[in-house]
Amino acid sequence: MTTNKYFILNNQTCLEYQGPSLNGVKHFLQVLTRDKNKVFQESTTPKNTTVLFVLDEHNHKELNAEQYTIHFSEDLSEMKVTAADELGIIYGILHVSEQHLGVDKFWFWNDCEPVSKEVVEIAPVPFLSEIPKVRYRGWFVNDEVLISVWKYEDSNEMVWEMVFEALLRCRGNMVIPGTDIENPVYKNIAINMGLWVTHHHAEPLGAQMFARVYPDKKASYVENKDLFQQLWKDAIIEQKDAKIIWNIGFRGQGDRPFWVDDPTFDTDEKRGALISEIMRDQYELISEYQDDPICCVNLYGEVTELYKKGLLELPDGVIKIWADSGYGKMVTRRQGDHNPRVSSLPSKNEIGPHGIYYHVTFYDLQASNHLTMLPNTTTFVNNELVQAFEHEMNDFLIVNCGNIRPHLYFLDAVSQIWHQGEINSVEFLSEYVSRYYPSFPEGMNRHINHYFDAVIQYGDLEDERAGEQFYHFTIRKLANQWLASLGKESARNLFWATGELDLENQFTWFKTKVEEKLRQWGKLLKNVKALVGEADHIEQKRVHDQFLIQVQIHKNGCKALSCFSKAFEQFQKDEYLAAYLLVHDAMQEVKETMEMMEKTTSEKWVGFYDNDCLTNVSLTFYALETVSRFLRLLGDGPSFYQWEKKYLTSAAESSVVLLTNKTKQLMDMELVERLKDIQ
Repeated sequence: MTTNKYFILNNQTCLEYQGPSLNGVKHFLQVLTRDKNKVFQESTTPKNTTVLFVLDEHNHKELNAEQYTIHFSEDLSEMKVTAADELGIIYGILHVSEQHLGVDKFWFWNDCEPVSKEVVEIAPVPFLSEIPKVRYRGWFVNDEVLISVWKYEDSNEMVWEMVFEALLRCRGNMVIPGTDIENPVYKNIAINMGLWVTHHHAEPLGAQMFARVYPDKKASYVENKDLFQQLWKDAIIEQKDAKIIWNIGFRGQGDRPFWVDDPTFDTDEKRGALISEIMRDQYELISEYQDDPICCVNLYGEVTELYKKGLLELPDGVIKIWADSGYGKMVTRRQGDHNPRVSSLPSKNEIGPHGIYYHVTFYDLQASNHLTMLPNTTTFVNNELVQAFEHEMNDFLIVNCGNIRPHLYFLDAVSQIWHQGEINSVEFLSEYVSRYYPSFPEGMNRHINHYFDAVIQYGDLEDERAGEQFYHFTIRKLANQWLASLGKESARNLFWATGELDLENQFTWFKTKVEEKLRQWGKLLKNVKALVGEADHIEQKRVHDQFLIQVQIHKNGCKALSCFSKAFEQFQKDEYLAAYLLVHDAMQEVKETMEMMEKTTSEKWVGFYDNDCLTNVSLTFYALETVSRFLRLLGDGPSFYQWEKKYLTSAAESSVVLLTNKTKQLMDMELVERLKDIQ
């Protein structure tokens, strides 16, 4: 082994730091030590070396914020990583971890442990890190119902450390650490790991919800201005010494407009005037405790419309954050069946700064993706973000990342876009499958492309494509309306998709949509199962846990909604037994999804999906089960023996009427199995 031309990194290498004591640096030096101990076996190379991290706060003339350099001593005994701020040092540490120790950015979430080595030889080439395209870039850990309860090594806090580590490995620098979190533990973890913290648009300044603190008072700024301002002051004082991007504005209690609860604000002019007044008040409060505070405001949903009408006045320098539709298109989101699709792009000569709130996962109780990948493609996402950058929207990019693990593909893609400015989607997919599935990259490349080909196009516009909630919320809404109206009245909460159709034609509309893609999902599921086999290899386990489950969810959802729609057709013809059996076919599809979510290829991930309360697959099973019992009441009641007697009892026995029945009536699952056996 030739070592005289290289810097030697091995188990004897010392890790040292020079600079002020900073929690983030301390944490990631421990991370690098952890990674070094994972990688290196006992080394036979006697040479001792040092990796020295130097935080030089007076070096801003040479280094931009978060930038770092690497140089080597002449005798190659020292590799020196220099930065001018905390994040620069953290990124330098992670550079060593990833580039030289081989630790993957998603090692925890994608089960990628680094390869053991005896020594790493590093060519002594000076290095200067690039400046990312986006200044403030990060994740909004939103709708985080899975990771809010799941534990790793008996610790939920460890899970959040892994979230923030992955974000920093993606060269993110900012986070909204959860949704409606009363306990600030996650925020404190993020701050102590060196991240900037910003806030949910429904929780301005990171303050507690008014309705939670004052449940007996009206959440009206007009009536209770002093109480609101005290909550904001408390939040400012608590966070003033941290790196905060203050989110100002006022939406309401919960994630909806305040005028829903206060009808006195019955015009856009009144609404815009109050929001403008509140933002001025908030900015002045922050300025009492911080010089030159960094502030942002979300132009989200209805607020975008107010801004476009010129009804909002913002303090100078506030970053205006424009949101996508929830499906990746830079237009305002649909709310109910109101879908104005107002452009979420400023005019190119509009005074900035501007930023983006972007979703790779969404929750709208309609057709969004929570357990599965964004249904639009990386090409689509890249084009939308590049177009936004052309409108100078590169000061801020916050990505709704959900529960991390189901969305790694797009989180990786967007992190490369926020760093480089754009990606080549074909090259990105090729690199992604080569990194995580090196034993069968061509197969996974093909399967991932087929996945996006199989996604349901529920509307005419390019982004109107269905996540898994399209099946589950639809089944539950149709089930409710079927039973509530005895099949005679439309499900108005589905007009967003079908338009104003009667219930029969609504069922037909959804059946047509799912059956157009059912064969593709079935074929893809078969092919991916064949690739996974018995999941003996780590790459097969990864396919199973990260991809097969998503294909399964889509295939089962399509088939369940198809069977359920056919059951309604039979119900309308008074064919209650046929309808009953079709509903049980739908239940079996949903049950397969539930079993897949419970199944795990490693003990580490046991219970990850236990708190699936948003898509809520088990609730869909419950709704279907309720409809099946309703159908049995109609067709087999009141004795609940008619079907058994007619179809499962011999002709000789069924003609003898001495007793109604001689054994307890069959429960549904046994009845269904026995009825299917005779078909």
